[in-house]
Amino acid sequence: MRQLFLDCSHGMSGDMTLAALAHLGVDLSPLPALLKQAGVACRLDVRQEERGGGPGCRVDVGWREEGQPLRHPADIAAIFAAVPVAARVRDRALAVLEALTLAEAEAHGIAPGEVHFHEVGAVDTLVDILGACWALDRLDVERVTACALPWFSGSIVCAHGEIPLPAPATANLMRGLPVQPTGARTELVTPTGAALARVLVDDFVSGPQGRLLALGTGYGSRPSPTGLRAWLVDAGEPRQADHGQGGEEDVMQLECHLDHLTGEELGAALERLAAAPEVLDVLWLPGTGKKNRPAGLLRVLCRPADGEEVTRQTLRHTHSLGLRHQLLRRVVLPRQAATCPCGGADLAAKEYLLEGRAYVRPEADAVARRAAALDLGAPALRLGKK
Repeated sequence: MRQLFLDCSHGMSGDMTLAALAHLGVDLSPLPALLKQAGVACRLDVRQEERGGGPGCRVDVGWREEGQPLRHPADIAAIFAAVPVAARVRDRALAVLEALTLAEAEAHGIAPGEVHFHEVGAVDTLVDILGACWALDRLDVERVTACALPWFSGSIVCAHGEIPLPAPATANLMRGLPVQPTGARTELVTPTGAALARVLVDDFVSGPQGRLLALGTGYGSRPSPTGLRAWLVDAGEPRQADHGQGGEEDVMQLECHLDHLTGEELGAALERLAAAPEVLDVLWLPGTGKKNRPAGLLRVLCRPADGEEVTRQTLRHTHSLGLRHQLLRRVVLPRQAATCPCGGADLAAKEYLLEGRAYVRPEADAVARRAAALDLGAPALRLGKK
């Protein structure tokens, strides 16, 4: 399984990320033609560059128009939707856009739909977001890890005047993520870089693990001697535990926020996903979403090898415009099939070991069938008579 480890200890931005992936060998030349089909005319200048961090790449984006219009999130989402790329690329790009939108909305105290992208809405950032997601797909990367993000201070001048660093939107995106202190008083992590880290990074770790395949270094527009280093790693096959013995294994978690389905549609989606043989578990957490709409978080677990198929089914049954992927490690207890007395019969059950002791739990379906045969509610089978 291919993984990417991002050494972002010296900073992370959209152009640095794209440049590092280009230095890893991704040919970015098809990107302008893909974006042109979505109505965005641009050009890419990819060149080799060497600084204190060693050989690397730098990517500059240009366009013919004088300036760029202010864009709402829906405008950028429409561009991503129109670009002829794989669904997983589009989903990742839309998820990064959503994270950026919510961070900007919170920073300015407005509704997400009212956000106007200024510097963030320029063509170079459109290319950075879509290009990074597209390049990861070209590298067949299944999991992204990174070190802790660098902390910095100071101030910067932008369209809203002088603002403290990290910029409010960046600070919002970094909230909940691990950081490490530095003495820098310049912007090390941009809003786009923070959004990419928040959405694309599956886990923050101290370093790569596995067989190192290649190193790519991406330099940004600022004259910093160091850049973003991206290590391509062969981490081997996903771990699969022997459930009879217990142990650790890898699972993929897919999740999205839903606020557009009717109750009937949501119920049907949950039922279809739960019945899919590739799906390990389905969870629905209700809440309140944007504009105070009734919403919720859908989480679906599956084996990493089934990720593409479960992604297809989840999108098919929910019509979500974005789906986040995470590769997680889970611990499973030793278990085996068994039977246990319940309701006057021996019912199918699971026997499992915990802290050296054996426990037996009847299967829910078996309990339901026995309760129906006795014309009782299921709780009555585990409650004693007075």
